[in-house]
Amino acid sequence: MANELLNIGKSGLGSAQRKLSTTSHNIANANTEGYTRQRAEAQARSPLKKGSINVGQGVDVKQVRRIHDQLIEKKVLSSQSHHQYHSERAHQLGQTEEIFNEINGEGMNKLLNNFFNNFRELANRPDDETVRSIVRDNARVVVNDFKRISGTLNEITNNINQKIIGAAEEINALTQTIATLNTQIADFEVTSGEASDLRDQRDLAISSLSEFMNVTTYEDEKSQYVVNIEGVGTIVTGGTNVEIGATHLKKDDQNPNDPGSVHLYFASRPGQIFSDKVQSGKLQALIQSRDGEVEHMKKQMDLMAYQLSSATNAIHRKGYINAMVDTNEQGEVINNGQFKKLTGIDFFRKLDSVEHASEKIDLSDLIKEDAAYIASALEPNSPGDNRVALAITKLQNEKFLNDGTSTLQEQYLKAIGSLGTETSKSKMLEEQSKGILAQNKSIKERISGVSLDEEAANMIRYQHQYQAAAKVIGASEDMFNAVMNLKR
Repeated sequence: MANELLNIGKSGLGSAQRKLSTTSHNIANANTEGYTRQRAEAQARSPLKKGSINVGQGVDVKQVRRIHDQLIEKKVLSSQSHHQYHSERAHQLGQTEEIFNEINGEGMNKLLNNFFNNFRELANRPDDETVRSIVRDNARVVVNDFKRISGTLNEITNNINQKIIGAAEEINALTQTIATLNTQIADFEVTSGEASDLRDQRDLAISSLSEFMNVTTYEDEKSQYVVNIEGVGTIVTGGTNVEIGATHLKKDDQNPNDPGSVHLYFASRPGQIFSDKVQSGKLQALIQSRDGEVEHMKKQMDLMAYQLSSATNAIHRKGYINAMVDTNEQGEVINNGQFKKLTGIDFFRKLDSVEHASEKIDLSDLIKEDAAYIASALEPNSPGDNRVALAITKLQNEKFLNDGTSTLQEQYLKAIGSLGTETSKSKMLEEQSKGILAQNKSIKERISGVSLDEEAANMIRYQHQYQAAAKVIGASEDMFNAVMNLKR
């Protein structure tokens, strides 16, 4: 009887000790990122049958398992992917919107107004050389702002490309970590119980992976995770991961200023580009912003630069320089060599195509050389003639963009208005997704997080259990000694 009591007490001591150890582990990792609280699950030992009576044999801790809800974990992963998508998209669109600086009234719209107003002033005072210099100087400001916007948009594209390359490297490191943990977990759980801490590390790696893209997971028969990129394919199977590569695809090999675009592919299948298939996460936001709004604004600025240059040149070439020139008997101008050209002068440098026009736009060499080459008169030796300057001012209200549906400034305001709307929408969605993510994380924390108050209460319970089990052992010892003393 005393021996049976001793074994029961011993099992109680072991159970309490294991529970105290688990509780201590929870308390130590209360602030560890990705840690899931653990619980030692006890079970009564199988009883012994003595005659008609079943006699209990104590308690055993069957397993220590983590408190984990797969459904809420999947919700957290999904909401995290969506939040990272909206957050990165709001950031990239916000950076793009800042380029145009229209809120402070110092943007391209004001500069274009100044450009046409200067020609309007020239039309009022066609003989004034000071006004001509102002026309040239403000036209140069417009040119520089086109170049500034184009250059900054290219910088944003380059930065996005570098982020995509960095993301591919991080993804490869994470998938390698998941594959390694898969192997370690499978090896550990063959001989022992649940590898809770290793599983937490694997879940943390998957959580980090979900920031870049929408991923789905399931366990195979060996408790190893199979990880899929939603809409793309499998990147982790057991102890094997598939590496992702990132490569530049240039649109214009002849233009050194064209940064091209970085696209993603599987390293084992370099010919299969899957960038456009990535769903949610930072990667989709980067790719969508780069190939969407940033590329759209580049094309809009190129179109505006080309149309402004071409339309202005078409009118300006009809005029004559602001100087008295020789003519023949038929009234045709004769160039005596004092000026390089008398008419047919381009105000802007001639552009061959719309592509990269905002990078290439510039004043023509003659206009840079001398403001006298700025034409305001439609006929030679006509100091008061302002018809060319007046015709250029009318371009401000002429609908010669988008098949004659928009003026230059209307097209510009429409483009930045669309960008502003999309930016505001992204910021609103970012806030919404942040709230949803916080809610799901809160639910997960209630289920899987460590409560120090609860763990402290458990520790007191298990201490009492340990002390009670020790008293049982003490009682069994007293009984044993009493029996021994009877024989004396």
